[in-house]
Amino acid sequence: MVGPHNGGMIRHDDVRFALVHDWMAVFGGAEELFRHIAEMVEGPIVTTQFNPAAYPFLKGREVRVTWLDRMPFAHSRHYLYAPVAPDAFRSIDLSEFDVLLVDSHTFAHNVRKPPGSVMLCYYHTPARSLWLPEIDKRMSGIVQRMVVKRLKRLDLDASKGPDIVLANSNTTADRIRRFYGRAVDEVIYPPVETGKWADVERVSDEEGLLIWGRLIPYKRVDLAIEAAKRTGLRLNIVGSGPLRAHLEAQAAGAANVVFHGRLPDEELKKLMGRSLATVFPPYEDFGIVPVESLAAGVPVVAYGQGGVTETVTGDCGVLVDEQSPEAFARGIEALRRRAFDPAALRAQAERFDAAVFRERYAAQVERAVAMWRGFRDVG
Repeated sequence: MVGPHNGGMIRHDDVRFALVHDWMAVFGGAEELFRHIAEMVEGPIVTTQFNPAAYPFLKGREVRVTWLDRMPFAHSRHYLYAPVAPDAFRSIDLSEFDVLLVDSHTFAHNVRKPPGSVMLCYYHTPARSLWLPEIDKRMSGIVQRMVVKRLKRLDLDASKGPDIVLANSNTTADRIRRFYGRAVDEVIYPPVETGKWADVERVSDEEGLLIWGRLIPYKRVDLAIEAAKRTGLRLNIVGSGPLRAHLEAQAAGAANVVFHGRLPDEELKKLMGRSLATVFPPYEDFGIVPVESLAAGVPVVAYGQGGVTETVTGDCGVLVDEQSPEAFARGIEALRRRAFDPAALRAQAERFDAAVFRERYAAQVERAVAMWRGFRDVG
């Protein structure tokens, strides 16, 4: 075995690994975590849909897909197939593998575990569209509601499969206990490349507020816009997505709200160095953006639910008690009255560095291997 601590990959000559991930049509936070797993462990990638253009780091790797990958809009509107995604995962033959390394935010944990094998599942969250429709409304349409009862039943059944259960935050661990009735073996926070932002030079607050990420409904960029209108502070919005035109219409007439689209990291860093705070309105299971902000020495104003309660702690920012423009405006004004030490913010961010994730996840992989060997030897 070559451990990941020196940049190598985990290898065991007698163990066949499979790496299982939810649909791989777009690249987001869950896929960034999966990138680390793929760099650490050799083995085929297993998913329902795969868009190679979004995953250049997997060039040359074996990727196995299901029949869903051949369906219309499989990559552009992948959630259309949510009602049948559990069935697609269950149809995959994994009988040749000894250890299944699954990370799941929707239906990947539905894969069938072969007899004698071991399944480690890292949960980003139980499927929010099933269990937390107030957060994720994608299964709230008439047709979708007709199948939710069945999907919940399948999801509960799938939750019994993992031998090792990991969670990306205490928030997710609590959901796993509530919805699945299972204890979590360990909370391992997602990997954040904190060093990437360590060279941001904090020179002023003249750029006001900053928000970045995909412009999609649950990110609640609308709240940041309304809070900026109330405070009069400049708001820089960095990112792209299907909601951009709607948000631009909302911000019409507000000269202090600026849309930049996607920016290179160096340009984003320049904005960070001149920002008062990062605004983070969504309810996230973990939330990488707040940690990246702290790594750059920038405090955060966030909705005080979910993962930020574990990351934006102490003197790192302000947590607001509701998702409303008024609450965020109050939080921003409260932050303006306080002073923040960039060094302390960076030290907080380092608790969630990628190196910490790799070390702890690797230890759990070794635990899974030892468990499989125990099964094999007894058999």
